[in-house]
Amino acid sequence: MLDTVQKTIEQFHMLESGNGVVLGVSGGADSVCLFMILQELAEVMDLKLHAVHVNHLLRREADEEEAYVRKICSQYHVACHVFRKDIAAYAEELNCSVEEAGRIYRYDCFEEVRRQNHCDKIAVAHHENDRVETMLFHMVRGTGLRGIGSIPAVRGRIIRPLLYCSRQEIEAYLADKQIRFYNDASNASEEYTRNLIRHQVIPQLEKVNPQAVRHMTELSETAQEYWEYVEREARKAQQECVSRVAQGMEWKKEQMQEFPRVLQRHIVYRVLTEVSGSAKDWEQFHVEQVLDLQNKSVGKRVKLPYKLEAIRSYDGVRIQKELADENEQEPFIDNGLVQSVEITINGVTVIPQVGRVECHVSEWTGEDEISKKLYTKMMDYDKIYGTLCIRNPKPGDYFIINQEGERKKLSRLFIDKKVPKEQREKQLVLAAGQQVYWIIGMRISEDVKVDVSTKRVLEITFQYEKEYEGEYNG
Repeated sequence: MLDTVQKTIEQFHMLESGNGVVLGVSGGADSVCLFMILQELAEVMDLKLHAVHVNHLLRREADEEEAYVRKICSQYHVACHVFRKDIAAYAEELNCSVEEAGRIYRYDCFEEVRRQNHCDKIAVAHHENDRVETMLFHMVRGTGLRGIGSIPAVRGRIIRPLLYCSRQEIEAYLADKQIRFYNDASNASEEYTRNLIRHQVIPQLEKVNPQAVRHMTELSETAQEYWEYVEREARKAQQECVSRVAQGMEWKKEQMQEFPRVLQRHIVYRVLTEVSGSAKDWEQFHVEQVLDLQNKSVGKRVKLPYKLEAIRSYDGVRIQKELADENEQEPFIDNGLVQSVEITINGVTVIPQVGRVECHVSEWTGEDEISKKLYTKMMDYDKIYGTLCIRNPKPGDYFIINQEGERKKLSRLFIDKKVPKEQREKQLVLAAGQQVYWIIGMRISEDVKVDVSTKRVLEITFQYEKEYEGEYNG
């Protein structure tokens, strides 16, 4: 098993000699196995390990598991960082499931320890069975190549050294070395879809072929490789045939149809996610609906999720925000909070009772000075995806915090910056989908800052209503 992990590390260039590694250790079989193997490799590869344990305060065994993780870290002289959090209460705060809240908090803890200790990688204990369970889960819900690709071996700084080890191999390794671990009782409940797949579906498939998990892992790996290739080609093709328009994006039919159908589908998927600001809820039939519009008469429309519509234009197809009747327009203010107000590019958008936004796009020569004003910001326009709106924060909003593209939940960022709770819900933001590009009066997202590669710049100014009426003194 050690050989398998070493080959995985080498194949995906996960670690280099001298790296600092944060590893999540819950006390379960998978994470304890990862801990043991990495501490074996630490001396050979000169790795500096930092174990992170998060006590979710959800089960009676939680304190016992925390004590066990502290004990093995002490035994093997590994730095141990323990976090305790009422995840049930945190889930209510974020308005999401307990499982999702736990995942968000764990990764926030991993990143905090990584930054504080100048570590290079974050190692988590997903293994072969996890990958197959995720793949099957995606398949039954409806997915494409990316979903079949399931869990990647490497995603940014996050590495998964056990991804080519099975659950049986992990448990055999621990039994052979007589290493203790804890079982989470919730893993046995078949009320959760993933557990149903684990306990019912996979065992039936293994009756057909004992190597079913291994073969599905190989399929997942192949799908991931194909998806990465198609993604690269689609990104290049999109630059040739897709252009931005006032309310969204548009492509010319003749240019689009020069590409193979598989690339056309991928380009459409990319456009849908960029205009909506989200990769969720887009299914294959949405893509096919939009592509079929190319062969329909001018003016034909298809309604889409996220209040989008696809329209057959004279030259091709346009994806844009659905235009509602004036009588159906949502109010700008509801219960004292600003609803999503789409801003006009190269113009002024007035938000009654709140303020106005003025913005314009211009070519960037690098000669102008970048604004440092709190309420006037300059951004790389070509790095903004989706329709820009002014609104108050919503659950699920995130912010890019550094040049490596790392995300942080906006709610977590406010907590870290000690923004008072009563101020958080009324804070205005500039966002597209769930990505926040500007916390108005504060900072802009790191991924849209103007740099040497910038070709077009969006300059945007926000004024509160009383300010431009001459009454504002803040």
